[in-house]
Amino acid sequence: MKLFFDTSALIKKYILENGSDKVENLMNQADIIFVSVITEMETYSTFRRLLIKKAINEDDYKILLNEFEIDCQFYTHIDFNEIISVNAKLLIEKYQLKTIDSIQLGTALLLKDQIDYVVVSDEKIIKSGKTEGLKVINPMNIK
Repeated sequence: MKLFFDTSALIKKYILENGSDKVENLMNQADIIFVSVITEMETYSTFRRLLIKKAINEDDYKILLNEFEIDCQFYTHIDFNEIISVNAKLLIEKYQLKTIDSIQLGTALLLKDQIDYVVVSDEKIIKSGKTEGLKVINPMNIK
């Protein structure tokens, strides 16, 4: 199975929350996990925000960064390019997505014929992705 993971779902591998077990199962079933090149920055930002909010401590923060860096080697990173830029601008126009979300979804659209599913937990991206014809899995809704 070939999956594209948005950061909203990928983060559940590292932070225990609703859908974390489903993300782990999907990852174990995947032959290829695609991520946008911006996923690294988004993930770092999320971990840092959790540290600042004191939801995790400094040791947890370092462990999470290390785990993520190790796993990152096994993800297939899709670089930002002109097609993604065009896709993102169109998605902003159609759905009023945030910049980062439009890049994530624009990347998924670039890969539409190469992936089986987009794994995402953000409701606005889910709705927009489905409207764009993507097969979407929300790990919080898997039974």
